[in-house]
Amino acid sequence: MKPRVLFILADLGPGGAQRVILRLLHHLRGDHAEYHLGIIESQGPLRKEIPGHLPVHDLKARRVRYAPLKILRLCWSLNPSVVVSTLWHLNVSLLMLKPFLPLGARLIVREANTPSVRLRHTSAPFVYRFLYRTTYPLADRVVCNSEYVRRDLVERFSLRPGKIQVISNPVDTVRIEEEIKKAGNPYDEGNKNVVSVGRLHYQKGFDLLLRAFQKAEQRDPGLRLTLVGDGSERVRLKKLARRLNVQAKVVFAGHQDSPFPYMHYADLFISSSRWEGSPNTVLESLACGTPVLAFDCPGGTAEILREGQNGWLIQEGD
Repeated sequence: MKPRVLFILADLGPGGAQRVILRLLHHLRGDHAEYHLGIIESQGPLRKEIPGHLPVHDLKARRVRYAPLKILRLCWSLNPSVVVSTLWHLNVSLLMLKPFLPLGARLIVREANTPSVRLRHTSAPFVYRFLYRTTYPLADRVVCNSEYVRRDLVERFSLRPGKIQVISNPVDTVRIEEEIKKAGNPYDEGNKNVVSVGRLHYQKGFDLLLRAFQKAEQRDPGLRLTLVGDGSERVRLKKLARRLNVQAKVVFAGHQDSPFPYMHYADLFISSSRWEGSPNTVLESLACGTPVLAFDCPGGTAEILREGQNGWLIQEGD
């Protein structure tokens, strides 16, 4: 009998962590194991990314905090050999449930961000730091996406180095090429186009990018900025663009199922994040053939970029 592996996602929102798991599942065909996907809150733009061959279990819970009993029922009905999760709040919940999982089930959690920095911007950083320190050592394996995150877990959360495995984020180059071929150039001719892709969230630093763009546009009026993505800061960022008087040269393109044409046809990709784990969009832009200008922020961005070869790093927040 094949071993059974259960992946669990908190939601299908447009986040990099969810994309990584769904991208991985597209390429796991079940030759050596039987794969299942459990979803706590199944609505979101990535729903269409779920592989058609995959058994999907919709737990129909509004949030992770309401899902523990449903997760346990699913685990006991499937009796998986391995349970895999990503995103820290789901990881912590599953690790607290570990004593109640079927006997012998191994639990692998994936840390997709830099926790020491991210926790500073939560409502209760000391509580969450305590939860990290007490639950993450219970994992059978912790997967992280960069050496920076690995060091962060070891040095700031006292996680044993032998428990951690670094696995870089995957990039589906075949799909990227297909999507670019299907789509045309989304930009008007005659401009110099810079683009950034990601959730419109404080972490991504789009407010910093807009202020930098204002100065750059004064030097070169031919510059245009496109922001691809949606999120909680959309209204605030649009107001900031108007206040900076750059609204005519900034396009809020919203969520795009395929952002790759925006990356491929741009002159430059910008990563303005305040912190990262390992940015999918930087990897994808490079796969699209577009160089990257990025803040050297906490996280794995500096492990991807080679100065003057595929991009440039500048001082964080400059």
